[in-house]
Amino acid sequence: MKEIFEELEAEVDQHVVDRKHDEIERKNLLIANDNLIADCLFKDVFHVTTNSELNVSRLTEMHDAHTIVKARCLELKAELSKLRDKIQQDNHNELVKCFSNIEVNHLKLQLKYQNLKECFRNNTSPPARDVPDFDSVFIIEKMKASIQGKDNAIKKLRMQISQLNENPSEADRTFDLDLRLSDLLIN
Repeated sequence: MKEIFEELEAEVDQHVVDRKHDEIERKNLLIANDNLIADCLFKDVFHVTTNSELNVSRLTEMHDAHTIVKARCLELKAELSKLRDKIQQDNHNELVKCFSNIEVNHLKLQLKYQNLKECFRNNTSPPARDVPDFDSVFIIEKMKASIQGKDNAIKKLRMQISQLNENPSEADRTFDLDLRLSDLLIN
């Protein structure tokens, strides 16, 4: 029986040793698990920090690029506004000059036409310097047609000027003036 007790005691001792071995192994596993968790957390924090730095860097670059583009847009807007004002002023001056010339020529031709008309009605010969020869009669007819065309052009210009005074949009005025000027110059 002593042998049985010794065997049982040996088994109990072995069991105690196995149990302590299992406890040590369990503690080692818990320590390894804690180390893995700490390593994962470190890697997550590093990843988040790195991405954050990259995002801040990208956002800074994008903000700088946006600021540069915005400044360039403002410069181009100012330049475009100056060019529109200059074109509008140039077109206005040119229109006024053309209008004045056309109006003067129109008045001269109307006076000449009235004088000739009165001379033919009275069946009197026109003054010597105003006597038209055969070719000048045809020229006068062409001039009458030209006067009529210029008269129409003047009426259109007056309407456009009055419309321009009513319409506040600079872009519309410039565009319409360019189109109408080209139409008038073609005619």
